[in-house]
Amino acid sequence: MAAKKNTQANVKELNRNSIRDGLEMLRSHKRRTVVWPAVLIVNEFEFKCTLYDISLGGVRLKLDLPLATGAKVKIKIKDFEYTDALVSWHAEGFVGLRFVENTDYIREMLGEYGESLI
Repeated sequence: MAAKKNTQANVKELNRNSIRDGLEMLRSHKRRTVVWPAVLIVNEFEFKCTLYDISLGGVRLKLDLPLATGAKVKIKIKDFEYTDALVSWHAEGFVGLRFVENTDYIREMLGEYGESLI
């Protein structure tokens, strides 16, 4: 019985890794893992949160708030200026945002760090 459970767990992990690898191939921007503070503005509400990865196209952040896909938000990353974004997805306490501004603007906004995302 224990062997069957271990086999099922291994199959689930392999499936998860395959999905993750497939999504990585579909991404159009280089993504970096970070642990940065951020502030998210949704309507008139402000939420402190933590970024866990960033690209010139968007970010993944920890926020236990199910935001509607397509919702317009503003995000301030570290000490950089606020920028507009759209909610791409939310799951298990994380939210994916897509920047509204073009990649040149985001790269310039992020300064030296933005150059490392090219």
